[in-house]
Amino acid sequence: MLYNNPMPSAEPARPPGREKRRRKTAVRRGTERLVTRLLTAAFARIIRALPLRFGRRLANLYGYLLCALTLRRQRLADRNLAATFGDRLSARERRRIRLAVTQNMCKVFVELFKASTFTREQIRDLVPAEGMERFREALARGNGAMIITGHFGNWELLGARLVSEGFDLGVVARDASDAGVTSLINESRERLGMKVFGKRDLKTMNAHLRANGILGILPDQHARKGSILLDFLGRPAWTIRSPALLALRTGAAIVPAFCLREPDDALRVIVLPEIDAEGLGDRDEATVELTRRINAALEGQILAHPDQWLWLHNRWKPAAPEHEEKYLRREADDADTA
Repeated sequence: MLYNNPMPSAEPARPPGREKRRRKTAVRRGTERLVTRLLTAAFARIIRALPLRFGRRLANLYGYLLCALTLRRQRLADRNLAATFGDRLSARERRRIRLAVTQNMCKVFVELFKASTFTREQIRDLVPAEGMERFREALARGNGAMIITGHFGNWELLGARLVSEGFDLGVVARDASDAGVTSLINESRERLGMKVFGKRDLKTMNAHLRANGILGILPDQHARKGSILLDFLGRPAWTIRSPALLALRTGAAIVPAFCLREPDDALRVIVLPEIDAEGLGDRDEATVELTRRINAALEGQILAHPDQWLWLHNRWKPAAPEHEEKYLRREADDADTA
């Protein structure tokens, strides 16, 4: 018996209105990205041409504007502060901290763009440092070192200060939402002598440490992929394991360091004692304990200087449970093959 195969049914035509809306959305997003890129490029050129003190004043003014334009982020920051400090901070104090944090974020990029025109001597004059000998002592063992810091004070000029001492520094960077903006920021980092690594480029990180370089990592943001759930500032938060895994695999030292901002906008780097990684049990136990100690180093500075940490970030966002096991396995495989 022969069967006639039915003709494949034609796909239903999309409503013309929906297709038109999609095209408009694509055009709008493309235009927004182009405008953002052009404005950032123009901003960088202006800042590089201005004296630093004027750039910081502009950053303060822009911080006021951002507070008014980013109400959802400001509400998130207020919730984060209230959950961490409770009654120890009044609504007025939380509002002051939110403004300071927003202005600090603006100053970070002003100072990054401007400092990319400075010599190493000018960087050392701009950012005095305490404890740099701790990196030299760690590197003397020949296994490299990891600098652990956060989105705190001026994290960008912390890297610049290390380079000014002659250290071979690579930084792990998360891309901005726009590729053009990412390129501008990374260009400034590279002008300062930093190498920029992608957040999943574990092989390059491993090679950099084995060449006795310093690797800069900021493990203070939410991470769904390959993370573990640990307390951070009193609440459970998904935290990356990469610094602990790299340290255990390569023998690299873990050294916390921070670039603090003074009330008059002066900057100074403090380098804290190395985090001890000896005698922590098997790899799984050691990974958890090292990550916990890294969190503790970050918490100490954040609690001491709450107006310098990026409360605008959704640090305590939950991970998708159905994907977590897959991500943990993939991260462990990446670390094993690095």
